[in-house]
Amino acid sequence: MIALAKVIPALAKRLPHASTLSDREWDSLIVVAIFSGLGLVVSLALLLLDRSLDAGWF
Repeated sequence: MIALAKVIPALAKRLPHASTLSDREWDSLIVVAIFSGLGLVVSLALLLLDRSLDAGWF
């Protein structure tokens, strides 16, 4: 979380409407992005695992 504390202000300076977003909104945006990224990783892992298994469960 320390790295995110440095990234958020840098992103806020580059986005034109960033000044209207509160810290709470940025935190919720980051939580959604992390959750989505983890979901993508799990999905890709399952696809790779399915390819390596001989069972026809899909």
